[in-house]
Amino acid sequence: PSEASPEFVKSVNRLMRGLDDDPYVDAVWAILTGYSYDDALRVVLMKGFKVKRILACCCVRWVYYIKEGGVMKPETKYGILYIIYSNGTKVEKKIPKDSTLLLADLVNSNQFDMIITSGHGNHDRWQVHYPDPWPEGYFVSEDGKVYAIAANNSAHLIKSTNPKIYFGLGNCYIGAIRGKDSMAPAWIHSGGAVFYTGYVIEEGPYSYMMGGIPAYFIEQDNYTWAEAFFANQQSAIFDMINLVPGPNHEYLKKDINGPALYGDPALDVKAEVSIERMYTRFIHVEYLNQTYMNITVGIIMNKDGTPGWNGKWGNRHPVIILPFRVENVTVISTNAYKAVVADNFVLLYVWKKGDPPLKKGSVYYVNFIACKMKRPRKIVFEKKLDYTYLMYLAALIAVVVVTIAILRVRKFHRTFI
Repeated sequence: PSEASPEFVKSVNRLMRGLDDDPYVDAVWAILTGYSYDDALRVVLMKGFKVKRILACCCVRWVYYIKEGGVMKPETKYGILYIIYSNGTKVEKKIPKDSTLLLADLVNSNQFDMIITSGHGNHDRWQVHYPDPWPEGYFVSEDGKVYAIAANNSAHLIKSTNPKIYFGLGNCYIGAIRGKDSMAPAWIHSGGAVFYTGYVIEEGPYSYMMGGIPAYFIEQDNYTWAEAFFANQQSAIFDMINLVPGPNHEYLKKDINGPALYGDPALDVKAEVSIERMYTRFIHVEYLNQTYMNITVGIIMNKDGTPGWNGKWGNRHPVIILPFRVENVTVISTNAYKAVVADNFVLLYVWKKGDPPLKKGSVYYVNFIACKMKRPRKIVFEKKLDYTYLMYLAALIAVVVVTIAILRVRKFHRTFI
């Protein structure tokens, strides 16, 4: 954790957009870290899991869409929480004014696969109530442990063992690591988090790098958590470049360097939902010769919907991750407002704020000719890298090498044991 500083995270965001000459993110990525080396090893040895139940310490619609529902505690109210059942029924329950210790008990019950928080935060704390702390307490982290401390100073240790996603949806700085006392390594170490997601910068009304992830994870698509993080980054960059109606384009220039995802980007963590997702992706490939392919990528709307930016915590543009990298792309046709064909994904700009919903059964696509990318490729940076940047790059390469080595050991272990 001493190396995964906020500046390191910002540099990784820039690096992952700088591996080729387009402005988009060039790989599904995450930063492997933890309080100890054992934490990192535990994460990469994880086989994956399904998100079926959510504990949301704020009011978000996604709890209604998850297969087994969950619990919502409004951060702006006290004395109540909502139990959401698998059929979408919401039941209000009276609870103590200070919910801090109750929330800790819910986390420690090992019944929730995702924890969502919003409100005031920092690298080592989350304030349960918003905007003022009274009458509730804090979750704080110290030396690899997370504590729930009520307003009367009574405390519970967070000791949860089931694998989960920690999602700092609406918190300032909660993704920042400033040492072993920070929340991220503590949740990974003692809270069961195998993915920890949050901002290393302040969070505010124009922060979009967290709120679009559930669109690709739950509502619109069925990507893994790391893929959903990746897709949301691409959508935000597209909005910034193309001045798409809705988001604050100037703030996005800062926002795109602010998200952190800690974990294993290859980990297969998906959501089981009780709804029909907005659309279905498709990819059709026809080989024209030994080199070139005719490729059609698109979506079929499963219901009326608005697949584009419609709010801070809302929908986003369809992003289709390609099963292989392509180059020498020539777009033949599309019925989207605009289609981006990058080497590893396609983005379809098919709906914008103010448009009527797209109709069920409608198809949106881009057809292009391309060939598979030849490897290896030389990476040419436009600007000379300074010493600090080179250090960050070396550290990232070291993490990748260690991860590959661990995965090979895991494969060998599974083969012979």
